Amino acid sequence: MADVQPTAWVDKLALTELVTKYFQLVDDKDFAVEQMQAIFTDDGSVTRPNDAVIAGPAEIAESNSKSFARFRATQHLPSGFVIELDGDQAAVRVNVMAMHLWADGFGDPNALDKHFVGGVVIRASARRTASGWRLTNLRGRNVWRSGSGFGTMLQTTQG
Repeated sequence: MADVQPTAWVDKLALTELVTKYFQLVDDKDFAVEQMQAIFTDDGSVTRPNDAVIAGPAEIAESNSKSFARFRATQHLPSGFVIELDGDQAAVRVNVMAMHLWADGFGDPNALDKHFVGGVVIRASARRTASGWRLTNLRGRNVWRSGSGFGTMLQTTQG
């Protein structure tokens, strides 16, 4: 491992907390615009696994509110952060294990399972701003999944 400047550790911790905070907000269903403004730049975006792109903190908040309403509960467990710093820019890769419990009326009504779980690789870009680090893009790629109803979710634009 190359020598890392002491300030790099502070930046890496801040970026780790930023991504972790985003998933905490998702799991808490706290989609206030102010919360998303503390995570994303004004032009920041989320690219869903179905390639739908949602841009701007207000749109991300609204989209997440609609998208995650179909779940009774979710739990996203980020781990294995790899962060590359380049001045005031950063690239982040993180693994996320995600459990989704369907709310009544959602998912596959014929399935015995009422949940799905998956492994996702998140790639994010971030920029240091006057207010601290903010994400400019967060993109998820499904690596594996198990459970019911996931195919239906991918077909929606809010997925």
